[in-house]
Amino acid sequence: MIIQIADGWLLDVTQDYGTGDINLLIKIQNDKVISFKQKLKEHTFYILPKSHSAAEDLYQQLSRNDQVISKIFWDEKYTDLADKNKTRLIGISITDIQSESYQTLIKKLRTDLRVRSLYNIELSATQQFIYNRLKIAPTSKVRIEFEKERLLSITKVDNGEDVTLPPFSMMHIRISSGSEPKFNVRLDNQTSVIFNGPSDESFGSYVNENKPDIAIIYAEHRQDQSILNSIRNVLAEQSSRTVVVRTRDTIEDTSLIEMVEKARFSYLPLKLASKYGMLRLIDSRITYELIRRQFVVPKQNTVSKHHEEIRTLENIIEMDKAGMIISPQIGLHENVAVLDFNDEYANIITRHNISYENSSNDLRDERTAILPLIVQELVERRVYLKHFLKTQESESILYSNCEARLDILKQILVCLYGTSGSIWNRYSNVRVFEEINKLARQILLKTKDIVQRYGFELIYADTDAVFLKKNDATRKDYEEIMNELVRETGLQMTLDFHYKFLVLLYIESDEKMEAKKHYFGLTYGKQLVTRGIDTRRHDSPAFIKEFQQALLSKLFDCQSSEEVLTTGYENALLYITQSIDKLMNGEVQITDLVISKLLRQNIEKYRSLFPHVAAAIRLNVSGVIASRGDNIQYVHTDSNHTDPLYRITPARLISSKNYDKEKYLEILLDAAEAVLSVFGFNRSLFSFDKKKNHHWWNEIYQQREKDIQSAKTEL
Repeated sequence: MIIQIADGWLLDVTQDYGTGDINLLIKIQNDKVISFKQKLKEHTFYILPKSHSAAEDLYQQLSRNDQVISKIFWDEKYTDLADKNKTRLIGISITDIQSESYQTLIKKLRTDLRVRSLYNIELSATQQFIYNRLKIAPTSKVRIEFEKERLLSITKVDNGEDVTLPPFSMMHIRISSGSEPKFNVRLDNQTSVIFNGPSDESFGSYVNENKPDIAIIYAEHRQDQSILNSIRNVLAEQSSRTVVVRTRDTIEDTSLIEMVEKARFSYLPLKLASKYGMLRLIDSRITYELIRRQFVVPKQNTVSKHHEEIRTLENIIEMDKAGMIISPQIGLHENVAVLDFNDEYANIITRHNISYENSSNDLRDERTAILPLIVQELVERRVYLKHFLKTQESESILYSNCEARLDILKQILVCLYGTSGSIWNRYSNVRVFEEINKLARQILLKTKDIVQRYGFELIYADTDAVFLKKNDATRKDYEEIMNELVRETGLQMTLDFHYKFLVLLYIESDEKMEAKKHYFGLTYGKQLVTRGIDTRRHDSPAFIKEFQQALLSKLFDCQSSEEVLTTGYENALLYITQSIDKLMNGEVQITDLVISKLLRQNIEKYRSLFPHVAAAIRLNVSGVIASRGDNIQYVHTDSNHTDPLYRITPARLISSKNYDKEKYLEILLDAAEAVLSVFGFNRSLFSFDKKKNHHWWNEIYQQREKDIQSAKTEL
């Protein structure tokens, strides 16, 4: 026999319920997928008896049950996160955990008065195999030695710094609602194809021709199970190598990057990593780390004894607080630097060794703890990706992939912090959550004292970012104060942006209230940065985004803040006038007025006829299927129509260049008001009462022409 060596990616780990074997799918070069069968051998769980006598009695009785139990033994494992000593347990090995005999045994043990606790009974055969034998996260890059269909060895290729994706092909399958559901099927980077149900022979041919590595079925809870089974059967018949994933809650296409990062983090196969919520992914990762350390895992509904405890009112008031925000100073600011604590909460966890297993009186145990260990790996990964991002062109695929990975890793880190005190986390410790927040508040207050001591003004702080300004301060000055903060707090920081001009805004609904992350500014590098306004919204028409972007450029085309408040503001008003002229004269391309909104549930579930819902209904009437998860595009064409369905027109059904000028004028003025309200902008300057004057626009247009000519002469 010739032994072959190949590098590839661990596509799937699953159990064959017929034989009980574990099946490994590995994709290697030339688009080839190899399947290897692995014997599970044994599934082990543990029993903690109530007493020594109960333990001996139970051991003797179970030793006689050789029909179900393949092996019984004494073992020592850690049963409690806070206990540094191992506990003597009865270990039970079972060959077939799918059998009724095994299920009957577990039921009896749960009610047996001699049993205090059972451990590892909730781990599936796949989890037992991954956690105890394989010890490699699914989707990881691996090196295998094999001969024909026999796997000799498998090792992980250390690609922790690799930002390229596994070469997995994906097929997205969406099932429409109705008595005769259809399938909307799309391969990556290709247009969708519609099939008429599972019996459509062309669907099977399509699967056979493309043979995707991963097929994602987007289906609702109430979707007919027989339809889902039919799809799975077709996929299995046409391509045995395809991993079938079902997701119920995702309304947008799940990306391969998201699936890979979640699978690698949780040590779960793609099916489970895509199905589970973040809390279960975190639970799986913690379980994997604990099993590596010779811990046993309690039942999921066993609440951690560290979750909450009786405390004094003074202690609760001191500790039970969230993060801190220092309200923004609304208005225009000049020469502002934003200093950002890099993954602040994650670094607090690792720096102070805060973890679930630390006792309530000692949250900073000197031992290497579970939570910091997991967090540190993610932080190091993010640091590498941030550095890598700076070396790539912003339009490249690697750049966008890197950004997506950073977002997912940040989401996981946020959830690790956020669930640290959750009652649904079996390892939770509410003191951990409170301690992290307490330290974060102390760091922000310390930061405030330091920057003010050096003569800087703190105009805004949002948990992990501080906005500073100082007359005549240079970038070097801001870097020096940043380095001082790093020395004083022990946390790493970056100078995110150095603004020439920065405007902190009000909340749109009430100008007396202040908002977080609602601002825009121009850096010294001429970069326009916006947060919380129309240019950041995906559903804004292209015309409005371009209008608001250009409006800010006009406003900031100045040398000083005084000039922004005078010349810049006047130029912005003039640009609003010019844009209104263009809009009301019908000079805007209708394609630039298309609004896109996601249909977050099926049409029949909506109680109000929102514009995008009306557009979806009209699409369905025209024969174009529109269902949950679709991006609905439409244009306002007649907002005063008596039938709400005809106040808009789906983009696909537009046959003329006419649009509702008054409606888009309202949207344009909303966009202008969102950024200029702090300068005293009043939309009434550009709003008109059509009922009083049927020729209102002709008259106002003539006046605008005069204003434009006059302004041009002055400039």
